[in-house]
Amino acid sequence: MVPARDEELRIKAVIEDLRSVLGSTPATLIVVVDDGSSDTTAEAARRAGAAVIRHPLNLGKGAALLTGCEFVAGRGCGVIAVMDADGQHLASDVLKLVRTVESGAADLAIGYRPFQGSMPALMRLGNLGLSKVFGLFFGRRFTDTQCGLRAFTATAFQRLQWEATGYSVETEMLVNAARARLRVAEVEIETVYHDRYKGTSIADGARVFADMLRWTVGHQ
Repeated sequence: MVPARDEELRIKAVIEDLRSVLGSTPATLIVVVDDGSSDTTAEAARRAGAAVIRHPLNLGKGAALLTGCEFVAGRGCGVIAVMDADGQHLASDVLKLVRTVESGAADLAIGYRPFQGSMPALMRLGNLGLSKVFGLFFGRRFTDTQCGLRAFTATAFQRLQWEATGYSVETEMLVNAARARLRVAEVEIETVYHDRYKGTSIADGARVFADMLRWTVGHQ
């Protein structure tokens, strides 16, 4: 399941990569949620063979993820994988996470990226900082809390359901997993950055921090 906004230049390659690794069997459903794009993202995704759901307005990444996950869960999918639409996740890594969940080793598998190489320094520091704060606030330590590549069972999805509409969704998913005592596995994935401006900005990071603080206080 792929949330996308204004990704007409990359979405076709993302879907083709998924199909080359996952195949095109009826058991494999590739869904793109076009979150109010102003370009031809929806048309490009549809031509590439994905099922497309379109938000007329931009509602945010968290809202797009929820729309897509509810759709695939309603179609009887036992395992749901989510990835970004900008080509920064590899289909081979999606398969690694799906197999981790299918094996019964975890309810939720999350990717983590080595904080080196092509990852911009600002992104590296921000992701490391937010991951450390998460451990302090919620008592569970994860290497890369902001990574958008994840897989989970449809049953786990019912306990992960989030309210965040923006980039806090990845963090809230882990907060809900911790509180529901779900089994979480971390799987190392490739670090790919095509665009240095992509990812969580300083303002996004501040909002994620504020949400973590709110969730901590609200649970006391």
